[in-house]
Amino acid sequence: MRFRFTRPLAIYPATYIWRALPRRQSGYYTAFFWGNDDGLDDLRTFVWTHQGTADAYYGAHPYPQPPPSGSKHRWEISILQDDLLGAPVDYGRWHVQGFRAWPSPLGKHHEFYWDLPLTSAPHRITVTAPEHWGDALPPRPALTWGDAPWAPGKEVWHGVLGCIQVYETCLSVDEMMQEARLPGSTRNGRQSLWYLNTGPTPNDIADRSGRGNHPEWVGPERPMLWTQAAY
Repeated sequence: MRFRFTRPLAIYPATYIWRALPRRQSGYYTAFFWGNDDGLDDLRTFVWTHQGTADAYYGAHPYPQPPPSGSKHRWEISILQDDLLGAPVDYGRWHVQGFRAWPSPLGKHHEFYWDLPLTSAPHRITVTAPEHWGDALPPRPALTWGDAPWAPGKEVWHGVLGCIQVYETCLSVDEMMQEARLPGSTRNGRQSLWYLNTGPTPNDIADRSGRGNHPEWVGPERPMLWTQAAY
């Protein structure tokens, strides 16, 4: 149960802002992945290179403790065929979350903030990948929300995801926090806003940014409509 952009923005640079209400479950969740979604829907989708490894992907989610089926979780960045962990997940409440990714001569940089406006070291994960990471595009690049394309139905987000904002630049931390409060409130944000839906529903995941980057549902399953007060 996922929706995806089959013509995604470039993997670098990028900024993602969303609202997440996680509920406790056993095993893996998926908030989002930038990666391969080639329709094979199994491990080959993940380890797609000729060497049988993964490349050009990242994601940010809760990670089970202990894996693979623990019912406690810590926030993570998934990258480099590894899981870089942060603080324990606080279930049953809304989080404003942000993810920044950008290249430099020192490598590919990633930062996940799971409880904005808190941005100090105890509230973020920072990972630098090698400079070559993400240079080779996967066979079918996609930006996927709600489930992992290499394990469909097994890593579904349990809870609610909302107010999704995607930018095709790496916003500064201050810009990210301003955009989280009001989309399009910074010059960089207005110029780079790639996708926006402040109230996605099972029947409405259309892009409201004006850029026409509309995602599609994969398969017949749909999440239930969230009818309580949001954010």
